[in-house]
Amino acid sequence: MLNHRYIEMTTSPGFQLSSVHQEYSRRVEVSYPGVKVARDVTFDDIWNLFLESGFLYPEKVARLESVLPEIQQTVRALLRENGKLTATVALREAQMLEAHMNILRWYENTWIVQHLAALPMSARTNCASARLTLGFTFYGRLRPDIVWSKMYFRPNNPWPARVFGGYARRINDPQTSDLRTFHYLVAATTDDSPKSLTGIEVYQAGEEDRGLIEDWFTMRGRTTEVQANQLQASDDGLANLSRAYEQAGLMRRRESLIAARNGRVTGFALLEIASLGMNFSELTNAFTVHLMDDTDAETRLALVESAKQRYAELGRAQCIALEEGDDLTSYEAAGFSRIKDYTCWTFHREHLAGMEEYFLTLFGARSRRGA
Repeated sequence: MLNHRYIEMTTSPGFQLSSVHQEYSRRVEVSYPGVKVARDVTFDDIWNLFLESGFLYPEKVARLESVLPEIQQTVRALLRENGKLTATVALREAQMLEAHMNILRWYENTWIVQHLAALPMSARTNCASARLTLGFTFYGRLRPDIVWSKMYFRPNNPWPARVFGGYARRINDPQTSDLRTFHYLVAATTDDSPKSLTGIEVYQAGEEDRGLIEDWFTMRGRTTEVQANQLQASDDGLANLSRAYEQAGLMRRRESLIAARNGRVTGFALLEIASLGMNFSELTNAFTVHLMDDTDAETRLALVESAKQRYAELGRAQCIALEEGDDLTSYEAAGFSRIKDYTCWTFHREHLAGMEEYFLTLFGARSRRGA
């Protein structure tokens, strides 16, 4: 039976997990004993685990300190929607949260898998990360609304690079799987760097620009992103999802900026916008730049500066860019610094069954070796 103690304490009256979500959770717990889905996890549980596991290291904690109240508010609001806009997959021993991962509904049918953390002893003796990964994979198979999944991980982090990256590299189907690595760049929106003078006009995209954006990805064979990132011209954008987040007291939307030279479109930027704290690296508040000509540094700089200005207008103290290319001069000119890299794997639910079998084999081999 689902424990409603936390739900009753932190949600509006009458809220409870639906019977179907309770059944999903029950089936995961039967298949992977000890793994709990959408149970009574609190912000304090998660924060303490992140600190004790090293998931939050001192430099990252320092960067979060100024916005910690907003992060707390966001996470608590999400936890009130446990099973809806988000779902937690957790491993407990007695009353202690020993391991945790989270999935976040980021587009209508696309969920981000994130925040995998485990106490060192639990990771070694209880195979906590493996058990959570298997629990999520099975949970994803049970939920038909998890059509696409998206994972970000550091390419120099051996565990996810081997486990998730290892399986992703086995798939050779650009229609259902996309694996790419981004530089993660950060700039303060309050710096006084002068805006460069270019011959580029930048303006907010309208409905008439949706086809152009979809075509850019389709012509480059990036159809997985069109589907998973809800970039179809026929789609109404994120309107329905935005309303669901608004009802939870949170913000989630996407904006697009169009760049043009002499009336001709030369590129665009996609700006993800959300309440702070949905992702602790704020990958949910990052932008990407897409050019008609990859060598057009003038357009890239104009879009980077305009995106930075837009996040400043939204009250953000910092701005995050994700860039695939190695020419970062336009970002550096706009005050950005490269902090780290992230690999992003986007994949369709048809791969979940194969993933589960792959993970069972991989983790079984690790266990036999004593890893």
